[in-house]
Amino acid sequence: MNEIWKIIVQKASGFKGKNTQEGMNSSLITKRWMTYLVLIPILILLSIFGVFFFAAFLALFAIAAAGFGIRFWWLKRESAKSVGSEHPLNTLEKETVEGEYVVVDEDDRTAEEKVRRDR
Repeated sequence: MNEIWKIIVQKASGFKGKNTQEGMNSSLITKRWMTYLVLIPILILLSIFGVFFFAAFLALFAIAAAGFGIRFWWLKRESAKSVGSEHPLNTLEKETVEGEYVVVDEDDRTAEEKVRRDR
C-alpha cells in the first residue's frame, strides 16, 4: 500500500526523484529561454500599444467634453437672451439704483409711535 501511495503522490506532484532531475534535458532549458526571448518583445509592443490607445481615447474624451461644454454654454447664452436681459454674460456688473432716501433712527420711530398712540 505504501508503494502505491508513493507512486500516486509522485505522479500528482510531478516529482520524479533526484536521478531524473539531474539528467534534465538541455533542450528544455533552451526552449524556455527562447520562449522568454519571444515574449519580452511582444509584451513591450503590447504595452506601447496600450499607452497609445489610452492616449487616443483620452484625447477623444477631452474633445467630446469640450464640445458638450461649448454646447451647454451656447444654450445658456441663448436662454439668457430669450429672457430679455441686456447683459447675459456680464453677471458681475451691479446695477446702480439712484434715488432719495431718509435715515430713520430708532429713537425717532419710537417717538412717532407715542405720538400716534396719544391721538
